Amino acid sequence: MRHAFLPSLTRTIGIDLGTSRLRIWTNQDGYIVDEPTSIAVDTERDKVIAVGKEAREMIGRVSDKIVVSRPMSAGFMTNPELTQAMLRVFLQKVFKNPFFLKPIFMLSVPSEAGEAERSALLEVMIAVGAREVYFVDQLVAAAIGAGVPIADASGSFMLHLGAGVVETGIISLGSIIQSHTGSWGGDELDRAIQRVLRQSDYLSIGLATAEKLKNQLSDLREQPSSKNLRVTGQDLLESAPREVLVPAIALQTVLNQAAVEYVQIMKKLLEKIPAELTSDVIDKGLLLSGGLANLKGLDGFLLNHLGIPVSVVDEPERAVIKGVARILQNLDLFKESIGYQSTQLEE
Repeated sequence: MRHAFLPSLTRTIGIDLGTSRLRIWTNQDGYIVDEPTSIAVDTERDKVIAVGKEAREMIGRVSDKIVVSRPMSAGFMTNPELTQAMLRVFLQKVFKNPFFLKPIFMLSVPSEAGEAERSALLEVMIAVGAREVYFVDQLVAAAIGAGVPIADASGSFMLHLGAGVVETGIISLGSIIQSHTGSWGGDELDRAIQRVLRQSDYLSIGLATAEKLKNQLSDLREQPSSKNLRVTGQDLLESAPREVLVPAIALQTVLNQAAVEYVQIMKKLLEKIPAELTSDVIDKGLLLSGGLANLKGLDGFLLNHLGIPVSVVDEPERAVIKGVARILQNLDLFKESIGYQSTQLEE
C-alpha cells in the first residue's frame, strides 16, 4: 500500500534527452542540467572522463585514445551503453547523496518512437535507478510547455525544430491526431554549412564552427542581414590553416532548402487533418518550438508560404523540458488523459 508521505519524499525527474542537448528538471531543484549530449571516454582505461560541455570542448584537443561521442542521433539512442554512462555521471554529479527512494522519471521521445525504442530507453533508466518511467511525445510536451491547453477539443498546430528531429503535428484532446517528420534538423543544417564552405572556399570547418555560423548568420528575411563572421578552417588545397570571412548571404541557399522542407511536411499534414480541425489551425495558427525556431525570418517565411499565423513560443529550445516538468507536477491528471496509454511504460 502506498503511504501518504511517499509522494513528498519521492523525487520526480524530467529529462529531455535531445540529440545535441540534455536537459534535466527535478521536483525538488527545478532545472538543473542544460548541457551538450556528449560523453568522453578513455578507450585505453575504458573510463568516462567527462560529460556535457566539458566533453564537447575536448573535440579535436585530445589524443586519439580519448573518444568524444554523442550517444543520440535523430532523436534516438545509437549507443545505449554510452547513454546510460552519461546519464549516470550527470545524476551522480547532481545528486551527491544516494537516492532515499528510487525516483520517478519522465522522458520526452519523438512521436515516431516505437515499442523497441521506448523499451531500450526503459532499460537504461531502470539501470540508472528509476522506480517508474513514463514517456511523452515531444510534440505534446512542447505544446504543454508553451502553455497550449491541449486537453481542449480544438486542434493545435505545432512544428518542433530540434537538432536531430523535425516534427510537425496536430494535437487535440491531449493526443497527436496526425504528424509528419522531416530531415532538416539543426545537425543537418550544420553539415550543409560545412559543405557550402568546402565548395565555395575550399575550406574544411568543424561542426562547432558550422553551428556558430548557423547561430550568428542565419537569416531568412527577404533582405538578409549584412553581417559576416570570420572563421578558421583547413585549406583543402594547401593543407594548412586559413581564415575566411563568411557573409550571411552565403548561407541563404541551404537555409531556404531547410525552410522549403518545413513547408512541404506541413502541407502534407494539413492535407490529412479532419475538416473539423481545419478552422482551428487557421484561427490559432502555427506554433514553433525547438532551437531552430530562433532562426531569423523563419516565422515570416512560413507565414508567406502557408498563409496562416506563425508564432515562436517563449524559450523555444526549452519548451519540451518545460512541458515535461508541468506534466510531472500534475502526473495524476496526465495518467487520466486520453494519450496516456500510448505514452507510458513502467517497470
